[in-house]
Amino acid sequence: GLNIDGTKSNYFGNTKTKGIAMAGVTNKSIKNLTLKWWDLYTENIFNAMLLQADLNKPLSSGGAIVAGAQLIHINKIGSGGNEDAGKRYMQQSSAMTFGGMLGWENKAWKTSVNFNRITKKGRYLMPREWGRDPFYTFLQRERNEGLADVHAYVLKLGYSIPGTAFKTGTAYGYFDLPAINNYPANKYGMTSYHQINLDIRYDFKGGLLSGLGTQLLYVYKSNAGTELVPEKNIINKVNMQQWNLVLNYNF
Repeated sequence: GLNIDGTKSNYFGNTKTKGIAMAGVTNKSIKNLTLKWWDLYTENIFNAMLLQADLNKPLSSGGAIVAGAQLIHINKIGSGGNEDAGKRYMQQSSAMTFGGMLGWENKAWKTSVNFNRITKKGRYLMPREWGRDPFYTFLQRERNEGLADVHAYVLKLGYSIPGTAFKTGTAYGYFDLPAINNYPANKYGMTSYHQINLDIRYDFKGGLLSGLGTQLLYVYKSNAGTELVPEKNIINKVNMQQWNLVLNYNF
């Protein structure tokens, strides 16, 4: 990616920390409501705090209403990784993102409308090697990490085929991103995009393959920006499709 001034990021191998500490609390004392607090402290780099509330309200007619709200705040700790600004991981003082979800589900169906906003305050930064984005709008094969001033809208639909171990899912997302040359808000030069995910899963139960999960995933992404975008910001990023066969073994 790029620094906030448009120069190439140079924090790799130059970021220093004495360690990482993480703590979390989950509270289910309120009926149908789950409250979560997590804090991730990375000495000399950043601190990230997550607050989340999830509601699962059963309906007398069957199924349940599901809803959620989330807030994440990140602030720079110490030098942000290095005293030299060009070698610094966390270059801005803070970042904030918030989102929500509303849906309905039962034993067979799962539906939801999802929204997430990364504010103009600063880039949402989180090492990608540490896992997926925790947003309600997360879709496989894309991240909104490294961005600021983002509006994300996602529709999700899942169906578990009765009497089988097959699950199907489809999702559509529109991600409104800042301009690719807005370096303080767009670390990787990603343009606004539409994304469609289709997948089918099968989890083996019993026998030698017990614990093996399989997934066939199709992803299509198209450019949704109105600006003229160079090929280097198009190729393998948008106007593309991808097939994935995923095998996961759960111990």
